[in-house]
Amino acid sequence: MTRTVLFVCLHGAAKSRLAAAMFNRVAPAGWRATSAGLAPQDEVSVYAVAVVAGTELEALLDRHPPRPVPGAPAATAISIDCDLPGAARWDLTHPQVDAAMCEELRERVEALARQVGDAGR
Repeated sequence: MTRTVLFVCLHGAAKSRLAAAMFNRVAPAGWRATSAGLAPQDEVSVYAVAVVAGTELEALLDRHPPRPVPGAPAATAISIDCDLPGAARWDLTHPQVDAAMCEELRERVEALARQVGDAGR
């Protein structure tokens, strides 16, 4: 059975997308990530697409239109710079979609992947 990490940001178009792609790159066995928005945008952010262009994350970035938060609970939910009841909240020091924000997300995502991986042992 696969367990899911749900990353949520306000529009589901950049921060949560990037976090999900980063998590899926390092996910422990039996885990995967997806993303959603509290008020989903119509399209993925051009800034998210640009910041991963030419990197290994480019192929992992979900390009489908942003989705609303699903009704079914995830094993773990992380809200990024927004409030989602029942989710752990990450307030980013670097809120602009750029290299600094990506580095901050990468560090947090890799720590989360280690944490859920260790919990499964």
